Amino acid sequence: MTTMKSKKIFTALALATAATSASATVLTFDSLTAMVYGDGAPLLANMNYNGQNLTYLESGFQLTLNAPNAAPGAAHISDGTYSEQTYNWHDGFENGSDTFVSLTRVGGGLFNLLGFDYYADGSSVWADGSLVGFIQDEGSWSMGLNGIGELRLSSGAFNELDNLNVETAAAATVPLPGTLSLLLAGLAVGALSRRRQQ
Repeated sequence: MTTMKSKKIFTALALATAATSASATVLTFDSLTAMVYGDGAPLLANMNYNGQNLTYLESGFQLTLNAPNAAPGAAHISDGTYSEQTYNWHDGFENGSDTFVSLTRVGGGLFNLLGFDYYADGSSVWADGSLVGFIQDEGSWSMGLNGIGELRLSSGAFNELDNLNVETAAAATVPLPGTLSLLLAGLAVGALSRRRQQ
């Protein structure tokens, strides 16, 4: 009987640590059809300035053109290698030096990156502050990155992204490490007290 209870408890623990299903989506940028957005050109309803940075929202994700050396309201996208329905931008004299793009979930939270298409003259790829790769020329990124809070791409003379395949990281019901320790300690005390009673 004690063995059955222990099995049930450990089964419950295993289920508690399992993640729920994730929600996948592909960011296609189909609404980006104009030559320029920003720097005096009209913004779409899902775009806005946050200081010097230009944000773009799609399907619960946010791409931010971080332009620390651009004049307020001057950062702009869709003129880099201009292709309709892609997210593209220039660094250097157009958006100012040290420009980069970050991808996050709207409101924060973790996500998984499954892949994306690119055309770039050279861009470093960072995940939560760690360098994970470099993209150049035309190709597809296929290395999966799980449970990240921010994807960051440095800028070159031209940068173009399309078909960003992402999913929200599953909401896990994993006990906090302290909670798990207390739970296991409680199980041990309970097992000892049962042995003493027998």
